[in-house]
Amino acid sequence: MTSNYEGTAKEIDLGMIDASIADALRSMLLKNPDVVFAGVTPPHPLFGKVTIKILTKKKSPEECLIEAAKEVKDSFNALYDKLSSSLQEA
Repeated sequence: MTSNYEGTAKEIDLGMIDASIADALRSMLLKNPDVVFAGVTPPHPLFGKVTIKILTKKKSPEECLIEAAKEVKDSFNALYDKLSSSLQEA
């Protein structure tokens, strides 16, 4: 069985970040129409490293990850601004 699919798959080590950040990245990646699959491997108890697996159509997995990271950063900044202004008003 042959396939004409020319996608790119990569497993990227995110280091010792919190798994919830990796989940936010995965969520943003899945909104990208070029991303076919994105999955987070939970941290190993001994090593604590988190990895993310990305399968893309045309763009590189690294490029899609960078785009997702920028979107997550913008979302967190917007949340921070909203919370800061709400707490200052109280």
